[in-house]
Amino acid sequence: MATIYVSKSGDDGNSGTSESPVLTLGKAFEKVDVAAEDGSEIIIQDSGVYQEGGLGTVSNNGGSNVVVSDVTLMALTGSDGISTVTPTIQGSGSAVQSYALYCYRGWTIKGITFTDWITDEGVVFQRSVGAGDYGLTITLCTFYHITGSCINVKGGNSAADDPGMHIIDGNTFYDFQASGSIGSAIHGGGTNHSRQITAVNNVFYDWQPLRSTDNIIFTGTTNAKRPLNVISHNAFGTSSVGSNFFPNVAVEADYAKFEYNIIKDQTNAQSFAQVDNGEANYNIYHGLSQGNARAPFGTSADPTGSTGNQNVDPNLKGPEFVGANANYRLKGTSSPAFDAAIGSTNAAKDRTGRLRSVLDLTALNTGIFDLGAYELT
Repeated sequence: MATIYVSKSGDDGNSGTSESPVLTLGKAFEKVDVAAEDGSEIIIQDSGVYQEGGLGTVSNNGGSNVVVSDVTLMALTGSDGISTVTPTIQGSGSAVQSYALYCYRGWTIKGITFTDWITDEGVVFQRSVGAGDYGLTITLCTFYHITGSCINVKGGNSAADDPGMHIIDGNTFYDFQASGSIGSAIHGGGTNHSRQITAVNNVFYDWQPLRSTDNIIFTGTTNAKRPLNVISHNAFGTSSVGSNFFPNVAVEADYAKFEYNIIKDQTNAQSFAQVDNGEANYNIYHGLSQGNARAPFGTSADPTGSTGNQNVDPNLKGPEFVGANANYRLKGTSSPAFDAAIGSTNAAKDRTGRLRSVLDLTALNTGIFDLGAYELT
C-alpha cells in the first residue's frame, strides 16, 4: 500500500514520505490514485487548515476519480491511536460546493475537522459503488458550521448500489443547519436505497432545521436494511429553532434499533425519533416537547420493543468532581453535559478513543459516571 504524508510545510513536488511531505491533499489523493494500491493511507502531519474540496474527484486528482478501495485519510496519531494534531478541511463559507470528500468503497476518515461548508450533496459523500462490504468508517471527526448534510451515504440510484455497512463512531456535530433535499447530519436513505448504518458515540447539538422534513439522522422509510440500522450511545443536545417552526422528527429511522441514547431539550412537531416498528430501549430523555401521542419514539406506529426508557434530567452532578452540586456543561456552550454511554455494553471506549467504564441506568443516582466526550468548564 502507498502511504502519503501531507503538511503545510511540504511541497507538491516532494515524494510524500514523512520526511518529504506534499503540500496539498489533492496531490496526496493523486499519488494514491497513481499507485492504485488498496489500503493506502494519507496522513496529515500538522494542525493546518486545508481549503480544498472535491477530494477524490476528477478536478482534484490528475484527471480521474480515485477508485482505490480502503483508503484512509487521517490525522497523525500516537501509539495509543489518538490523534496528535487537529487538521481542518475548510469550505468556502459562502459558495455552494458539492462535497469535501468524494469517497470510494471502504474509505476511513479519522480525526479531521470539517467547517464552513455549504453543500448540496454532503461534506463527506459516498459515491455510487457496487454491492459488498465496502461502507465508510468516519470516526473522531468534528463537523461544525455546516449548511446541508455532513455525511451522505446514499450514493447510487438503486438497491443494487449497496456499499455495505457504514460506521459513524465518536464524531461531534454542532452548529449545523439542515437544509436542501438531504438536510441531515447523517443521511443514509431514500427511495430504493439499501443502506446499513451504525451510528454510535456521537454528539449532536445546536442543529438548526429549516424545514419540517429536516433531520439529524435519516436512514429512510423504504430502506431494505432498515432493521439493521443501529443508533446507539449518542448524545443529542439542544437545538436552535424558531418559536414558530419545529421539524417533524429529529431522527427518522423506521425499524431501526435506537438504544442507550441521551436526548435533552428538543422540540418536534411529532416525535423526537421516528422508530416506528423498531426498538427504542434504555434511552434517557428530558425537556422534550412533541405533538404526537406516540412520542418520543414513534409517529404512525409504536416501536415493537420499548424497555427501560426514562424521562430524567441528564444533568450530571456528583461528589467525584467539584462537589455534590457540580453541574457539567459542554465547553463553550450552555448545553448540559451527559454521558453518551450510560448502559453501554458495546462501547468500551469513549469518543476520544479512551477506555470508559461500563455503566447502567442505576449510575445516574450514584454520582459515579464517565464524562466521556465532555470537558469541565
